[in-house]
Amino acid sequence: MILEKNVVTVVHPMAFPGRQNTNSMLRGEPGERYLMESLRVLAEDPYFGGIELTRIKDPSLRKKAIEYLSKTKLHIFFSAQPVQILNEEGYAPTDISSINELDRTNALNRLKEMIDQAYEFNAEGFTIMSGRDPGETLRESAKLSLIRSIHELCEYSNTRAKTLKRKPLKIILEMFDRIDDPRGRFHNQLIGPTFEAIEVARRLRDEYHHDEFGLLYDLTHMFLIRNISTKRESIDVEIPIVNASGSATTSGSATTQRYENLVREERVEEPEAPVVLQYLMPYLSHVHIGNCVLDPNDPNYGDSHISFAYPNGAIKLREVADFIKALHEMHYDGPIGFEIMPRGREGSVPILQHAKSFYDDVRTWQDVIYGVGKYKFVTREYFPEWAFFKLTDLRIKSPEIIEETLKSRKKRKSLTDDGYLVILAADHPARRVTSVGNSPTAMGDRLEYLGRIVRTLTFGFIDGVMATPDIIDELAMIDFLYKKTGREGFLDNKVLIGSMNRSGLSGIEYEMDDMLTSYWPRDLVRNNLDAGKLLFRLETGRYSRWSVRTLQACAEAVRECNEQGLPIFLEPLPVAKKDETSPYETILDADELIKIVGIVSGIGGSSAKTWIKIPYVPNFERVARATTLPILILGGESNGDPTFIIENISKALESGPNVRGALVGRNILFPGDDDPAAVMYAVYETVHKGLSAMEALEEMIKVRNKNFDELKEIFKETLM
Repeated sequence: MILEKNVVTVVHPMAFPGRQNTNSMLRGEPGERYLMESLRVLAEDPYFGGIELTRIKDPSLRKKAIEYLSKTKLHIFFSAQPVQILNEEGYAPTDISSINELDRTNALNRLKEMIDQAYEFNAEGFTIMSGRDPGETLRESAKLSLIRSIHELCEYSNTRAKTLKRKPLKIILEMFDRIDDPRGRFHNQLIGPTFEAIEVARRLRDEYHHDEFGLLYDLTHMFLIRNISTKRESIDVEIPIVNASGSATTSGSATTQRYENLVREERVEEPEAPVVLQYLMPYLSHVHIGNCVLDPNDPNYGDSHISFAYPNGAIKLREVADFIKALHEMHYDGPIGFEIMPRGREGSVPILQHAKSFYDDVRTWQDVIYGVGKYKFVTREYFPEWAFFKLTDLRIKSPEIIEETLKSRKKRKSLTDDGYLVILAADHPARRVTSVGNSPTAMGDRLEYLGRIVRTLTFGFIDGVMATPDIIDELAMIDFLYKKTGREGFLDNKVLIGSMNRSGLSGIEYEMDDMLTSYWPRDLVRNNLDAGKLLFRLETGRYSRWSVRTLQACAEAVRECNEQGLPIFLEPLPVAKKDETSPYETILDADELIKIVGIVSGIGGSSAKTWIKIPYVPNFERVARATTLPILILGGESNGDPTFIIENISKALESGPNVRGALVGRNILFPGDDDPAAVMYAVYETVHKGLSAMEALEEMIKVRNKNFDELKEIFKETLM
């Protein structure tokens, strides 16, 4: 499960506000029994590793709490925000951001007293808020006061730490909304929007060198914080021409004056999103997960930190998932605090239990576990251009090494060791299919395509490759270079499958007329390959005669492969067009797949060595029951997110005992920014070791970029 090493904390005065959910804990006036019992509940729960306390006014009671906590495993953080929010002293609401020096000093001294208490608790962090927003006119001056105040707090804290001979507290500023609500349901704080918080943090770190300063971001506040930006657009305007009397001109002359390329500015308020965490990354010291209510008619409307079970809460599983995914992608390793508060007759322990389940649930979602973050696989860094171009020299000078390498490679004794296969599909460009995502020719860049294929094969967690002659020959050349350095060849003991019919060119009128233009069965034998692959697409409309012709060609090829003792991999796909100008699309329907599987299972005189390659669809268990032939799952078009193919393969393997692996291409080779080898590793572990999609994704992240420089070293040893 992701984020396992992060300390999970509880904002104590929120989760345990006081007996009968009064605010005695927030006021720092809890009853002894209630306080000590609440500390015991958290300390004895192995789920929680930390607690966020606020002041306890009674020195003797505070001492008891300190003594108890000193014997626990809990990391302690001190929350000064309740003290600032209650403001029992009646200081200026602008608090430590006050531009009035007396007001600022009063608020600052109050926080210094809280720092003293934090050191008594042996706290690691000390969280504060900025103070009320004074409005746009005074905002910049208030920020200067805030920076000055935090600087003085850091100086005071560091001095206390030296006296106590311990590590200084982390001084952490929490970001809040700027909603001016007369009923106090929001906080209307100076800080504030993310980019303004970053400005404060940057100055305190870079100018004042307070590395102990950081920021706290609360998921709840993400819905309440608004970033104001200026939207600019170019417009053309026509304005009526007015004469001296003030009326529009009505003579034969033009009645309007046209102005072009004027700039219109508009101030736009936009809520924040999880992406802001990426900007906060250098300064983010603490995060909170809570809930709020955005319905003005709800009695708990506002920044109320209601429980996740509250029906009208704004934060659902998807919002928590997106937040957690962002933290995971940025490798956040700081505390994660639950800030929720029981209401009415709710109990503290039940709402914490619900919060745990909420948090744990999203940490198992495949799209949350899978996080690329800052990582980006760059093919040219793995497979340098200078080496790629030298392959042409190798072809010209020593073309014989291709045949020699293929004939001398070590072959498996049997097609599969454990009854399962994971094969990479690399035959798309030969059928005029080169698009990936928004790029119409991504697979047409041979350096890009071949580099990703080699990366996947050389990593080793794969049973083989299915490709056309050009790809197989290029792999043979690189395998030759591997062996030249004394290493083992990456084609040894791999299943090499030759793609056979490629004349069904994408986008042409007679695309269904798909004859054998790549490997013939005798070519497979001559090149020492292990098997052949055929594509059969059934179009039942206008061009059905060409599908039947292709079926006949496939049957002849299957018969000849049988005579040669070669296994055959058949890819039967039902297809249709939306209209005459649209491309063919695979019909992802269980009934249609059942029908076409029945067709191809009976061609070629024998099905003894036939495997089927088909897409996963809903109700796949029905499709699996259509045959006893072994089935491999194909990937289809890449959407840049490999979690879907891994999840589909995992589901398919549970659909029937004859589902025996995967034969996938684009989803492996072009998985967004991820490492193709790592994605193939996840598929391999799913198929051969029975890992769930969640487990496979967690393992995948660990191997990303492993052995990345090996190919460059081989090229340097052999081609330079």
